[in-house]
Amino acid sequence: MIKPDFRILIADDDEIARDVIATTLAREGYAVVTVQDGLEAISRLRTQDIQMVITDLMMPGADGLEVLKYAVRTDQDIAVVILTAYGTLDTTLEAIRAGAYDYLTKPFKTREISILAERAYQRSLLIRENRELKKNLRDTYRDMDILKTVAGSGNPDVTTGWLERIEKLKTMNVLLTDEAEVLKERLVKGNG
Repeated sequence: MIKPDFRILIADDDEIARDVIATTLAREGYAVVTVQDGLEAISRLRTQDIQMVITDLMMPGADGLEVLKYAVRTDQDIAVVILTAYGTLDTTLEAIRAGAYDYLTKPFKTREISILAERAYQRSLLIRENRELKKNLRDTYRDMDILKTVAGSGNPDVTTGWLERIEKLKTMNVLLTDEAEVLKERLVKGNG
C-alpha cells in the first residue's frame, strides 16, 4: 500500500542505520526523507510537510532531543521516535516529557520500526478524520437554523448542498442511514 501522504524524516549520522530504516519504510510504501544530522533535520522540518520523525539521539549539530523539541513545537501532531544506543531511564523520560511518540534502543529490529510507522500512520489518519469530523459538525451546527429557511426557499442549489452535506455526515458515520433519510426527506419536502 502506497502512503505518499505520510512523509517520514529519518535523521541519523550512522549511514547504515539510516539506510536500513529508509529501505524498510520505502518498501512499505512510505515517502521517506533522510538526513545525516540534527541541523539538517530541523531545516527539513521547516521546509517540508513531515508527519513522522525517526531521529538518533546523539548526532552532530543538533541532537535528537533538539530535533524532537523543534518538531513538536511546530506541529503537535507529529510522531517523533528517538533512537539511541545510549538508552538510559533519564533520557527516555526526558524524551517522553518533551513529546516523543516512542523511544527505541539500538540495535533495533526492522519489524519494530515498521510497527511504529504503521501505528503513527494510523494515528495520523485518525487525527485527520477527527479534524474533518469536527469541521463538519461545526459547519452543520452553525447552519442548523439556516436549514429551516433553506427547506422553505425552494432554491435547488442550496438544497443540493445540504443533501451533499447530509450524505457526507452519513458516510462519516455521524448520522445513521435512517436519520439521514429523514433529514433529506424533510429538506426536499420543505419541512426543515
